[in-house]
Amino acid sequence: MRDMLLPSSETPSSGAPEEDRSRLPLSVLIEQLAAAPGKDRISVARLIEWFEGRATLALLLVFGILNILPNPPGSSVVLGLPMLYLAAALMLGRPPRFPAVITRRGLSQSMFQTIARHSLPMLRRVERILHPRLDALASPLALRISGALCVLLSLILILPIPLGNIPPAACMCLLALAAVARDGLWTLIGWVASILCVTLMAGVTIASIHLIAQFALRLIS
Repeated sequence: MRDMLLPSSETPSSGAPEEDRSRLPLSVLIEQLAAAPGKDRISVARLIEWFEGRATLALLLVFGILNILPNPPGSSVVLGLPMLYLAAALMLGRPPRFPAVITRRGLSQSMFQTIARHSLPMLRRVERILHPRLDALASPLALRISGALCVLLSLILILPIPLGNIPPAACMCLLALAAVARDGLWTLIGWVASILCVTLMAGVTIASIHLIAQFALRLIS
């Protein structure tokens, strides 16, 4: 767990290349950052600077992937809170502005390389099928709808449900990738998957609470 959000002494301007990254696929940016030499840790500030105008969506993707990977029990709470903040920023149409205490922290280089190693093959395949279409579902309003769904998914992700972090994290990754590609069709698919996920996980949560309450009542009686 210490590897996930470690303090970093980087500043937002540390070693960022001057090339235009705005049109590069996120998979390329993740691969480049993972291979960048001379950094033990990658701060949140560096991530925001690296992904530029797509920082909110890119960080949702990175933290979503991190939630899908095997993690210690309880880590979904730590990893889910940044996703909740990013989802709220997306819903409100605002750039990510973390407090300084957060922007100075980040991922170890080895953790980011693990994210890249496990995710890049799938990301490249997904990016090949995404392309701009159905402009009405790639509008700023549609982006805010995706943000609202991500808020609900983040709240579910934070709950201590065994393996309950994987479906909402996967849905948020899909919504982020569709939004970056301005692909309205896959945005719609992401909305449907997110609604199904929220409904299913809400049902699991309610059923779990009901079973716990019944068990408690039997112990008391």
